[in-house]
Amino acid sequence: MSEYPVDINNDTSLLLPPTATAHPEKESHESSDRIGQFAGNLLDRGDSIIYAIVGACFFLAAIIALGYCFWNFWNTMTQLSAQQSSGQAGYIADAIVAIISDLLLVLIIMEVMSTVIHYLKSHSTSLRPFLFIGIVSGVRGILSIGARLSVNTSTKPDEFNHAMIELGVNAAVILALGITLKLLGKLVED
Repeated sequence: MSEYPVDINNDTSLLLPPTATAHPEKESHESSDRIGQFAGNLLDRGDSIIYAIVGACFFLAAIIALGYCFWNFWNTMTQLSAQQSSGQAGYIADAIVAIISDLLLVLIIMEVMSTVIHYLKSHSTSLRPFLFIGIVSGVRGILSIGARLSVNTSTKPDEFNHAMIELGVNAAVILALGITLKLLGKLVED
């Protein structure tokens, strides 16, 4: 026996196994941390899986939109060559603006997909891609309005005023997003 007297009623460390602690509230906190870590890992993996599925859908949408863009342009051009009418120049200009608008839509889809890819790699998001998407969308709107006005010579005054307001709003959005992008660039560099 030991030469030091030990009171078994007051010293609980002798009764506990070496891995157990004398504080049960600390033990339950550690077990809830394990549950939290497990749930966090599970949800993080689920989040990544959903982002991957969304990214694949964006990729498929971009391929389909690109195919439709070329098919529509080719179809329009073959119909125009078959008609041989005097007003072909307006239709050709409309077809060119339509393919540019469709290609800008593909760029928008690809920019969103690159945002998803960036999130999957770094698990962080950025504001810049969304600013680029807004700028490209504004340019696309301006192109479609300009094409509509250039092809349609018999525009009513109300339609013309509406188109001018729409052009002004798109230009203001592009300007605001461009300024925001420039300011954001300076803030990130500082």
